[in-house]
Amino acid sequence: MLDKDQPLITLIEEWEGYARRAFLNAEHEKDPMGKRLIEHGAMCYFNCAQQLKTIQVSISLQPLAIQEKDQK
Repeated sequence: MLDKDQPLITLIEEWEGYARRAFLNAEHEKDPMGKRLIEHGAMCYFNCAQQLKTIQVSISLQPLAIQEKDQK
């Protein structure tokens, strides 16, 4: 059975990976403003992933009857 949440989970994991790599890349940046710019981008991806996680949790907590009604 295919998990209906899988595309959302995949996107969350992808954006978390982008954030993690950007934070690691920022550690190697010598220019303070460049480091700050990279970290800003990392925070954008991190924040988006966190919002998607919140949505995923609220969707998974909905009773099945509500989910089925929404699909019609």
